[in-house]
Amino acid sequence: MQPARPASLARTAAADPWVRAVVGVAVAAILWLLYGPGNITADVLVRAFAGVFLNVVGVVSAIRLARRPGLVPAVRRFWRSLTAMITLLLVGNVSRLLTTLWDPDVSAVAVGRFQTVCILTGVAILMVTALVHPHPKSTRQARLRYWLDASAVMTASAVVIWFMVDRTTGLGAGPVGPAAATVIAMAVAFTMTRLTISGLNPMNAVAAAPVFAAALLQCLSVAVVRATAGPAAQLSLQLATVALVSLGPRLQELMDRLRADRPLPARRAWSTLPYAMLGVVLLILPASLPEGLSGTAMVVFGGLFVITGIVVARQWVAFRENSALVQRLSRQEERVRLMLEYSTDITTLIDGNGAMSYLTPGSRALGYEPAELLGTRIVTMIHPEDLPGLLPDMQRLMVTPGANLTYQARYQHADGSWRWLEVTSRNLMHLPSVAAVVSNSRDVTESRELQDRLRHQATHDELTGLANRVLFGERLAETVGTGVALLHVDLDGFKPINDTYGHHAGDVVLTRVAERLRAVLPPDAMPARLGGDEFAVLLPGAGRPAAEQIAERFRAALAQPIELDGHSLRIAASVGVVAGAGVDPHALLREADAAMYRVKHAARENAA
Repeated sequence: MQPARPASLARTAAADPWVRAVVGVAVAAILWLLYGPGNITADVLVRAFAGVFLNVVGVVSAIRLARRPGLVPAVRRFWRSLTAMITLLLVGNVSRLLTTLWDPDVSAVAVGRFQTVCILTGVAILMVTALVHPHPKSTRQARLRYWLDASAVMTASAVVIWFMVDRTTGLGAGPVGPAAATVIAMAVAFTMTRLTISGLNPMNAVAAAPVFAAALLQCLSVAVVRATAGPAAQLSLQLATVALVSLGPRLQELMDRLRADRPLPARRAWSTLPYAMLGVVLLILPASLPEGLSGTAMVVFGGLFVITGIVVARQWVAFRENSALVQRLSRQEERVRLMLEYSTDITTLIDGNGAMSYLTPGSRALGYEPAELLGTRIVTMIHPEDLPGLLPDMQRLMVTPGANLTYQARYQHADGSWRWLEVTSRNLMHLPSVAAVVSNSRDVTESRELQDRLRHQATHDELTGLANRVLFGERLAETVGTGVALLHVDLDGFKPINDTYGHHAGDVVLTRVAERLRAVLPPDAMPARLGGDEFAVLLPGAGRPAAEQIAERFRAALAQPIELDGHSLRIAASVGVVAGAGVDPHALLREADAAMYRVKHAARENAA
């Protein structure tokens, strides 16, 4: 079953009961204000009651966000400040509601003085929080980019607000509204810039968008609508502002829930802010020109030149960063190229057909230039004895993205010999930049040969090359319960040769005896030197008659003298033979030993 896809923010917000409640209350109240009976007192009461509910939702969400565990102090401070701001908006709405209830004849629909103080105080708190909000440690170039972007936003905000104030003055509005709009818009523009592009963002851009939109609506309602529209439009825009501010914290809560289901998108390495601000000023420019080069038009032109300069500076910074990045990448590429060129390891890329599409110069360890192996299927170079055991794992590696495989196998050298390679492979077919299986191989032939020598020395007699007692015991234990025959050999007359001609002669005799023993044995037999002049032979699947024949051939082989330094040395052997399906390997070996001694004693009695 495929895992469920993480829900999008739009679907999550549409299903959230609190978002539905905020939108529903705001829409219902705005419809009443625009299409209701038009009673000013009733309209103010509807706006006040709805505003209180919307503010409560925003306060509750902001408090929950501020209490989340694991927040860094700066982020927690931001959410506490936003809580204080929305709380002040709530206090202002409550005061407006009480004032309307206390004086039903009230006719003022604009924000009252106390409510204005609450709004400006809340905005001031948020602005101070933005001023002290820390920047993460960054480079000088990153700080320069930030201040250029912030300057573009502030310049565009100043131009827009100047234009709005000029329009409002021309329409006959008083100076208090435009001044309040200027403070609110500039503060929010700076705050949003500081908190969304500083690198330590306490609020997601999606959640910050409604708050920023609320600031624009507040400016519109105070600076323009008051002079051109009736009370209903003024109250509707105020209510929409409150609803948007309350939606911001709730959307942030929903975003936090979604982060566990989907990774956060990577931060863009480039910014569109200066260009967007330039577009805003260009849109205002035609509206400022009907009266010629007025003071407002000059301000707009000035802002246009300033932002154009910022865009040019931003582009210059980007060019310098790109140039430095290209140089750094070139150095890294050169470093990697040299490392690969002089490395004895072989790095290869294998395509979906199992053919090599890239090799490093390390391929010369196999006697090939990289170009000679391009297009060669990797399986054609592996030893036929090693390939069957590796093929299932290699096939699984090729069809499983992200799979790993490490193995050792013999690869063919250009001269026809075989070299042991240790290969580590990883399937990166799912990465478009690679789209191959990446393998790194190193020559371990000498290591394998050393291991084989050490293993041989641990399990074989150094003088004769036969298996030692340890290996013989292991193989004997493997035959428990199966038909097997044992020969236990003890040389007769070896000690006098050793004493008369020395240890060197004794070693030569033992070596010749081992050679003659091998010569009479079938391929599946295992001869061993148990120690001194004592030998044994394991005959898997052999019965007693076959074992007796082999013992007889061995005795006949020993009848031929051993020539050493002009001396003809003769030696004989007592051979004990046992056969059967024993359950105790040690008991079987003891039986063969006892049989050998019986043969030795019988030979002595016959000689006597």
